[in-house]
Amino acid sequence: MAIISRMPGHMCRFYKKGRCLYEELLNPGYNNKWRCKMLSGLEDEYDKLLRQAEAFKLSAEVVSELWNVRIAEHRASTGGCYKAAFKGVDTYPLCSDGYEDICLLELPCCEGVCHNFVNLEGKTSS
Repeated sequence: MAIISRMPGHMCRFYKKGRCLYEELLNPGYNNKWRCKMLSGLEDEYDKLLRQAEAFKLSAEVVSELWNVRIAEHRASTGGCYKAAFKGVDTYPLCSDGYEDICLLELPCCEGVCHNFVNLEGKTSS
């Protein structure tokens, strides 16, 4: 007997690098565990830097220099992405497995064409 497998959903608007974005696009930001941990950490560092810059009345140039140092320190202290998704120093903090502020590696795998399938032109499968 032949094994029947589902078709890949690569023509679906919810498909991104083998992962299904349906739930995230339905309720953006609802599932906090899908957020990129590295970007979340950088956001916290940036907020902290802005509070300090305001308190000490730092110039934009000084803040820019401090931010570059903080990015390097953040990367060194965290050891990078725990999913090992970052590809080289030049891409930090951008990631090939990121989509906006979420980590695609945290999303469920696409199981193929399903009842949520919507093609790239916005038409549902029938």
